Amino acid sequence: MTLENIYYLGQTIAVVVIVATLVAIRYQGYQTNKIARADLTLNMWMQAGAAHYSFVDSPEKADFMHRALNDGGSLTDPEKLRLGNILGFAIGAHEAAFMLRTRNLVEAAAYDRSEGLSRMYLQSRRVRKWWRIRREYKYDPRFRAPIDAMADEFENVEHPEREPRS
Repeated sequence: MTLENIYYLGQTIAVVVIVATLVAIRYQGYQTNKIARADLTLNMWMQAGAAHYSFVDSPEKADFMHRALNDGGSLTDPEKLRLGNILGFAIGAHEAAFMLRTRNLVEAAAYDRSEGLSRMYLQSRRVRKWWRIRREYKYDPRFRAPIDAMADEFENVEHPEREPRS
């Protein structure tokens, strides 16, 4: 074997090692992204769950949410402010989940949970009224569309004679 042949053999081995290293780095990146996605999903799920639970974690809070969501009479101005902030958080958390999902950064199940909470809130006439007023306040149009569809769905159940929003 000549020196030239040894040189070519060494170069070939170096290329194989470099390609194998690049494949390993790509796989490691894939695994890291998968772990980060799982961590973000869990984190989002736990924080949203804790926040929503905090809205009803005492008899007074549960009574307020029941009255507010089930249209059980009028609310005082401070109660309207409180409900508006709760809904702002809830819809904002759903929008954040929506944006993360469109970028494929969280699992579908976590997004579905957030969507389910919004669906639960939007069953309330009072919440739908709040959404009709607030929907123009910097919500992404791609996010507004499914929320509008949910709101329309519940409006049509209560008032089947109404035309859907276009």
